[in-house]
Amino acid sequence: MKFSLAVLLLLATAAILPGQTPATPKLHASAIQIELVEVGDVSIPAEFRYAIYERLIEQVRDSRKFDKVFRSGDKAAASVPDLVTLHTSVEAFTEGSQMKRELAPVVVGSTKVDVTTQVTDKAGKTILTEKVAGKVRIFGENLGATNDLAKRITKLLVASF
Repeated sequence: MKFSLAVLLLLATAAILPGQTPATPKLHASAIQIELVEVGDVSIPAEFRYAIYERLIEQVRDSRKFDKVFRSGDKAAASVPDLVTLHTSVEAFTEGSQMKRELAPVVVGSTKVDVTTQVTDKAGKTILTEKVAGKVRIFGENLGATNDLAKRITKLLVASF
């Protein structure tokens, strides 16, 4: 009994040793506005760009993390005092082949979308930036990468807010 108590005390003090960074406080916002996906110079089919946007809206709404989810350009968002805005910029895109993925015994034909996700406050100040990748490796349509990406971005938002 004494040994296990000593081990517990040691573990508890190790968790609060000086020099360790404290956990970052969670951000707060009651509403989020999701902007259209920016592609810059990256060659990506339009259906992927729009699927990312639509799936982001769907996944963020389903998470129920924010009281209100606004689309890009929604004028009602201007009246929300603690509104944050989600910006997504495509950094890289690799379109794979669904047929190759399903027929090959090794992972061939992966589809991958790399983005930079940025959340800004109402004043335009960046409060969160993260690189996120969505992919479909084995089974599924190429557009499945957009669903994976939306899930990962939503998970990041839920963890941060």
